[in-house]
Amino acid sequence: MALERVDGDVSGFARPKVGLAFAARHAEMLLVLLVFGVALVIGLATAADYGLSTDEFNTDEYGPKALAWYTSAFADRSQFETVEEYLWMYGPWFQVLVAAVQSLQLASPITVRHALTFLFGLAGLAAVVPMARLTVGYWAGLTALALCLLTGYLYGNLFFAPIDVPFLFAMSWSTLSIVLLVRQEVPSWRLTLATGLTTGLAIATRTGGVITHVYLVGGMSLCALEALLRHGRAGYGQLRQIASHTLLVIIIAWLTAIALWPWLQIGNPLKQFLEAYRHFATLDTSFEFQNWGRLTFTDQLPTWYIPGQLLARLPEGFLALLLLGMAVWIGAAGSWTRAILGALRRSGVVGLRPVAAELAGSRAVLVVGVAAFGPIGVLILQGSTLYDGVRHVLFVIPMLAIVAARGLAGLLPFLRRLPIVPAALGVAHTAVLVLTLVILHPLEYIAMNGLAGGVAGAYGRFDLDYWSMAAPEALRRLEHRIDAEGRFASDPPRVLLCLAWREQLAGVMFRRNWIAETHVEEADYLIATERWPCADGTTAALVDEVTRFGRPFAKIYANHRGLGE
Repeated sequence: MALERVDGDVSGFARPKVGLAFAARHAEMLLVLLVFGVALVIGLATAADYGLSTDEFNTDEYGPKALAWYTSAFADRSQFETVEEYLWMYGPWFQVLVAAVQSLQLASPITVRHALTFLFGLAGLAAVVPMARLTVGYWAGLTALALCLLTGYLYGNLFFAPIDVPFLFAMSWSTLSIVLLVRQEVPSWRLTLATGLTTGLAIATRTGGVITHVYLVGGMSLCALEALLRHGRAGYGQLRQIASHTLLVIIIAWLTAIALWPWLQIGNPLKQFLEAYRHFATLDTSFEFQNWGRLTFTDQLPTWYIPGQLLARLPEGFLALLLLGMAVWIGAAGSWTRAILGALRRSGVVGLRPVAAELAGSRAVLVVGVAAFGPIGVLILQGSTLYDGVRHVLFVIPMLAIVAARGLAGLLPFLRRLPIVPAALGVAHTAVLVLTLVILHPLEYIAMNGLAGGVAGAYGRFDLDYWSMAAPEALRRLEHRIDAEGRFASDPPRVLLCLAWREQLAGVMFRRNWIAETHVEEADYLIATERWPCADGTTAALVDEVTRFGRPFAKIYANHRGLGE
């Protein structure tokens, strides 16, 4: 099996007739638009259901102060002096945008933040549609998009992961730009500019965005190889064009990153970037959490941590197609390797020419493959500190969905022989996933697959509600409880929301005139969360719980006046 070419039919079966091909593309696009439309309506309609995640408190502070840096003509340094330490080592462009839109007072600040985060997350997923279509074939874009939206872990995070979702957006579009760029024999100026801007946006979001330079240089090197193989010495002019466009992309990327990231503006940009990169690569955050039932330290992770988390959090169908897609590409790589060895035996180095041409022609597929697995490999080799599930590599899930779509494309010739059974299984699996997301709302991101035992079986064995998103759900229940009792009308209760150093800020989520308490002994009510069980060891009485599939994710305790004292 040869590596798939960028300009060939890689679906594994014969190219359909022109009329049928047009109809297939038309039907696929209509379904893609339908899925996007449904997701958009549901997402915007439910954005107000989510409370602030623990990281959104500090990004809500970071955004206005980063905005002030620009509006004060770089005189206001509050973003470097009065925000949570090291927050400035993340690019603030998205937080600035959120702050600007929040200032319009279109809705509550929390709802605005979640609506914008969701819109950018959904826009990031939009990039997988053309990417999958270009590198896999018909229906791959729809397949990849559906797999992403049905993955509860990804869908839930689209609302409240304040840095990881903008990074997903930037990485998806920068990877698409690179795929489009490397498909051309000589890069166009328009795509060169677009690729520079999108890769710069990725770098200006998180230091890991610099990996897009690897995708770029690797893909453009294969463009150069193809030019040499096709034209020999006559292609030297084309090589110079390829090199100059590649260099221009990198220059535009860094100019964009510097313009959008104040941290790079206050010193030597390269030194500033390297300091931020080293900080996050060797993060000194260390605490224990459950990983497949084993107590694990964030800075002493097993090498299988990321694959193990994905194995537990991706839906079963996604996993099955992903493994099949990996098998297809590994088989293609094996065939290519055998072709190399055979060519060397028959003709020596001269015989490698057609094999090298095959490799160069597959560069778009290779870029997507590296984007899917490269970041995971880098983090494993670096021994990076990781925690909170796999939110730090949330951006690779859309790339993995494209690999999974390749698995389905390889399976289609067999499914066509007996289409009813697999179609019924697919519909049933989709229905179960949708029902699960409805039940979990607004805790979709705690979804776990059957291999991990589902949510009920994974409870206590994995770090599930690490954003403490059950806390705002508990607040709504407490509101109904107190309203029904008719108490505290003239003297509001003191409520402690256990959110890890955010208790004093939690009042922004109150929809009543309550007092945000920070001391357990003074609180009338306590809301304990899975990660922060602050009521343990106290005399407070449990009065209510937020449960999913029979497991509690937030507990409401009454104390003092809450008990009628």
